[in-house]
Amino acid sequence: MNDMALMRLLRGWLTAVRGTVLAALLIPAAFLGMHLLGQGDVRELGYTLLLVGFGLLYGGARSFLRYARRQLRLWDALAHLPPEADALPPGRSEPERCYHALACAYQTAQRKALTREAQAERERLDYFTLWVHQIKTPISALDLMAQSAEPVSHELLRQEAFKIGQYADMALGYQRLQTLTNDLALTDVPLYPLCAALIKRLRPLFLYRRIRLVMEPFSGNALSDPKWLGMAVAQALTNALKYTPEGGCITVALAQPLVLTVRDTGPGIPACDLPRVFECGFTGGAGRMGREPEKSTGIGLYLCKQAMDKLGHRVRVDCPAGGGTRVTFDLRREGFEAFS
Repeated sequence: MNDMALMRLLRGWLTAVRGTVLAALLIPAAFLGMHLLGQGDVRELGYTLLLVGFGLLYGGARSFLRYARRQLRLWDALAHLPPEADALPPGRSEPERCYHALACAYQTAQRKALTREAQAERERLDYFTLWVHQIKTPISALDLMAQSAEPVSHELLRQEAFKIGQYADMALGYQRLQTLTNDLALTDVPLYPLCAALIKRLRPLFLYRRIRLVMEPFSGNALSDPKWLGMAVAQALTNALKYTPEGGCITVALAQPLVLTVRDTGPGIPACDLPRVFECGFTGGAGRMGREPEKSTGIGLYLCKQAMDKLGHRVRVDCPAGGGTRVTFDLRREGFEAFS
């Protein structure tokens, strides 16, 4: 230990025990003063004062050594942060115990934050790895069409370009979902015009796969964000188009005021998979058995659920008795998590 460290220890110890030292010196000083006022001889107190001085010196040395040991452990902990909060030197007094508990709480919170960050990073990496794998399919298809000497159907070109656009929108949605609170524009959203605009955009898929649409006009406005609500409903429609066989039917209706449903006539979802359909990356049996170029990525419904939770809405997926899959958007809630 160098001189600077020793001086720092002495200054810290004197600061910590100065009240005790003053009180310890005050007692013999008061005893000496009372003896002098009584006309006593100071030499009579020689042995007493020597004993008191020895006691003060012994007590001070013990106190300094205890303080130095504890302070050196603290300095070592600061220089080499322990992996566990319990490895910190325990507190002796109540303030030290409080500071020890505070340090443990901060370390625990930091560990949880790092775990969440690492998990989110793994999810992002897994998603974009899967996204790259998926988007290569339509790009490869367009490349093959470009190399073909035969005439290429414009409808096929539109289909592949549409898929690329969908994948790009999904990637942007996944990235923006982390900062959704800064990207909300709350307004009264007319539901029928919103659904009509989405279906118009998906019209080539309806025609190409000969899938019939049933959507009677309905009225109702929901307090929501049109972009994110549209993203969620579009994902439900895209999934319905993906799994509905050629010649099937998709129904969009307002089952109750502000309760929007999207139902298809596809094979449905196994009962064992329903509780997990909103998990990130979960595809289930139906997703793995989809059409080869567009098997499920397990991201769409996850984004849908996350956005609806932020907007204060509810979404659920079930398989009604008549067959197929039904996605229900309950838009009656007006409490927004993003502002709570």
